[in-house]
Amino acid sequence: MNKAYKLFYTSSAKKLGRSIAQELGHEPGLLHSETFSDGEKFVSYEESIRGQIVFLVAQINMPYENIFELFLAIDAARRASAAQVICIVPYLPHSRQERKGNLRTAIASRLMADLLQQSGADRVITIDMHTGSIEGFYKIPVDHLYMSQIYVNHIKSLALNNICLCSPDFGGLKRIKLYKDKLNCDMAVIHKERLKPNQVSHMEIIGDVEGKNVIIIDDMIDTAGTLCKAADLLMEQGASSVIAYCTHAILSNGAKDKIEASAIQKVYVADTLSNVPSTGKIEVVSCAKLMAAAIQNLLSNQSFSEIDEHRLR
Repeated sequence: MNKAYKLFYTSSAKKLGRSIAQELGHEPGLLHSETFSDGEKFVSYEESIRGQIVFLVAQINMPYENIFELFLAIDAARRASAAQVICIVPYLPHSRQERKGNLRTAIASRLMADLLQQSGADRVITIDMHTGSIEGFYKIPVDHLYMSQIYVNHIKSLALNNICLCSPDFGGLKRIKLYKDKLNCDMAVIHKERLKPNQVSHMEIIGDVEGKNVIIIDDMIDTAGTLCKAADLLMEQGASSVIAYCTHAILSNGAKDKIEASAIQKVYVADTLSNVPSTGKIEVVSCAKLMAAAIQNLLSNQSFSEIDEHRLR
């Protein structure tokens, strides 16, 4: 039996929050957010949430005020006597800083976990973490969902022949195996050497891509330099076409222009971050159905692994 709950969204997550509410057939609650003249954030609930399970949808990509607004909303919910505060955070910032790079660096993803928990979150639901080890930083439950549950159906709808899945690095092999098991197709991987973050010095393809419709699978696009170089290299190696499915569209430092100028035909991204463009070669595939299904399963005490694929189409 479903439990009493209310769904709210932060100011940066209006579109996604409303989409999730629509999928649930549930009217979203009123969360007021205001920025004072000096830049200070203020958050208040415009209705009673006493004894309710509160779901907070938040897209906390940069600037940092989006993250702090979530902390305020969590704290306000606790002080308003909410029974539970469950954060729907599709993208977790600082996920690439999960370990010390050298002797004098922070572990920023651990700090994010500490701040969310100290603010009063009871649970976090997220999508396609950069590395699963981040879950170990949390003492509260973290439900890790995968856009593969949405993307596989989308790939099938394209009706492509002779598909080859490609991981842009060895770290992504586990990710594309989720797709391979359902699509029954070939795999390739790109070996790359980096000079420094966001700058690749050398790339080579391991696997046969000649005559294949290659689909690059990755968890995020930042500057798009690696993605575009990979697409160009795949086409040089005889691929028939290259498209990409990447979950988190950070798209910094002229990434959109690089994608438009590259050999890649299409890049499908999720709306895990706010203000993701859907223009030119970039197309948004919403994660709202996946998040709504997760909320429904959580409320009815069903496993997330039992999310019905038909509900995600």
